Amino acid sequence: MLELFYKGGLLMYPLLLGSILALTFGMERLYHFLKAGRKKEFIKDVMDFVEKGEFDNALKMSKNIPGPVAAVAVEAIMNRDKNRQEMEEAISMKGSYELKRLNQNLHILELIGRVAPLIGLLGTVLGMVEAFKKVASVKGVIEPSLLAGGIWEALITTVAGLCVAIPALVMHHFFEDRVKSIAFLMKHTGLELIILLEGKK
Repeated sequence: MLELFYKGGLLMYPLLLGSILALTFGMERLYHFLKAGRKKEFIKDVMDFVEKGEFDNALKMSKNIPGPVAAVAVEAIMNRDKNRQEMEEAISMKGSYELKRLNQNLHILELIGRVAPLIGLLGTVLGMVEAFKKVASVKGVIEPSLLAGGIWEALITTVAGLCVAIPALVMHHFFEDRVKSIAFLMKHTGLELIILLEGKK
């Protein structure tokens, strides 16, 4: 494997860096989303407390749960004495902040997924140029193995680029889907709490 890496040339190094970054940010986002999606059942308990008028218990429970949905619940309960428009604005601002946190570093995964195949292709093209230069410098009968050897070495970077890009794009798509799912849950929870809190005034 190490021999193949060296045969791929200098452009294997940015691809290696891309793979390390994709793995690092992928694991970081996975941890963040697992934390953000935990204990969804708390929402029902918070709603029950709000319905009973036990706002302190609802607030305490929401503050003890990590994640964007709980943060939206905290914002709604803390702004319960304001009118509907002010409550909606406060929840919307909090939701936007939480969405920004959820989307953090996802653009890096997307960038790696898009750039890695191009770097691999560039490496292959440069390798093909070198292979044909060697063939052109040979006088007399050209051995097919000489050309074939240069071509397969040149293709290593394309393979490496795809190996980096495919997991990066898969992770990006998966995390984007999770962002949409959590965004819907935040919006739905915020709206439900507004309706409940409005009824308690």
